[in-house]
Amino acid sequence: MKSTMAPRKQALAQSESKKRFMERLGFDDSNPYHRRLYAMMKEEAVEGRRRMTESEGALLPDLKPGVEPPYSHAHISETAVHREILTIYQLARPETRRVYDLGRDMDRVEEENWIIRWMLWHVFRYRDNRNKCRRGNSNEFMDLSSAVEEKASKGRVMNDQKSYYWDPVRHV
Repeated sequence: MKSTMAPRKQALAQSESKKRFMERLGFDDSNPYHRRLYAMMKEEAVEGRRRMTESEGALLPDLKPGVEPPYSHAHISETAVHREILTIYQLARPETRRVYDLGRDMDRVEEENWIIRWMLWHVFRYRDNRNKCRRGNSNEFMDLSSAVEEKASKGRVMNDQKSYYWDPVRHV
């Protein structure tokens, strides 16, 4: 029998700001130890993003033929994101695992961790936006964006918003 454990800190939407995230965890941005913990969690999320963006198995099924790595967040399946959340937790340093335990939810059918999900989403958001700016208006980027938008308009719509992620706070 699996023991259940609700998150010790109330979940925060992944679209919330870093400031709200830090407040929710009780972190003080002027505290060097808290900044170090945040940096370690970010490193683990960056590594998770790298694993997902290099694996064709992480892609949405409709995008597998023809999309080349690195993939953006919009290209990654929820299954791959969920699997990576569990992987990050398993591979976490002892210090970061203690923080992740605050967001670990085992009361659901499948284990969830809103803290790792938030970190991953923000790492993707930053990297995807940075890569978009770096490429400018290249045809390659525009073609990928068009393909994603077309797929979204054909049914990958959640709550009338084009979205490829599941937010445990907004989609309960």
